[in-house]
Amino acid sequence: MSDARSFGRDLRALWATLAMICLVGAGAAYGVTRYRLTELEQAATRDARRLAVEVIQPALTPSDGSQPMRGARFESMLSAIEERVLVRPITGIRIWTGDGTIVFADDPELVGEQVPAMRDDIHDLNAGGVRGSVTRERFHTLVLLRVAESPTTLVADLVRSHVPLVQKAKRPWYPWVGRAIAGAIAFAVLYAVTWIGCSAYDVVLRRLSTHRSRKSTEAEEPQDSQAGEDLPAYMRPGYRDEVEIRRRVDQELSSAQAEREELARRLQRAELELERSKSTPSVTEPA
Repeated sequence: MSDARSFGRDLRALWATLAMICLVGAGAAYGVTRYRLTELEQAATRDARRLAVEVIQPALTPSDGSQPMRGARFESMLSAIEERVLVRPITGIRIWTGDGTIVFADDPELVGEQVPAMRDDIHDLNAGGVRGSVTRERFHTLVLLRVAESPTTLVADLVRSHVPLVQKAKRPWYPWVGRAIAGAIAFAVLYAVTWIGCSAYDVVLRRLSTHRSRKSTEAEEPQDSQAGEDLPAYMRPGYRDEVEIRRRVDQELSSAQAEREELARRLQRAELELERSKSTPSVTEPA
């Protein structure tokens, strides 16, 4: 019995260790993915700032911040930046004033639109000069523009898709996050099944040992063997104990079987949820 208990403890320790290793591996893979995504976002922010400073800022005039660009001024500004800025991966551009008004955009319908919520973002930008953020799978880079002799603050907003950055960051480590979590769940189930099985086995051994002890004691007591043989089975000594032991063993084995099946169902549900989460690309929340 001691050997069986020792084997059960060793086996459970093995499952627990492997589950912990899988969880650590999942955390490491996720951390590497997040770090790669941060690096890619920083690189995208630097590229957008370079375009804003080298191409957009020189094309501005001091009067551009006083009113939205329309007509000939809009066409002139668009032609000055279109070939060098509106190319992949940049898909859109807006130029804001400090009060949240769009004075220029690649979409003429947006020119003149006011977004008061942008005031705080532009105000916060004055300290650092550039900032990247994510909104609805789009990566925005706000760059503070400095136009000589202009009393108005102008900010360039360069837009690109955030999805390619996420997909690139996920290669090659992110798939291992799901695999490691699935492995940890599997080892946790094995740990539980091993514990239930060993517990049931230990109970059975104790019951059988007790039963043998009683039988041995009863065999040593003087009794009429012939009378014992003539008695029905249910009246013989120890019969009720045997029935009770069998009933308890059956109950414990049935309970262990039910718990094992429940754990298996939970593992199956966890794997299905994991597959669903893997099929849906994650997107970084706005900063």
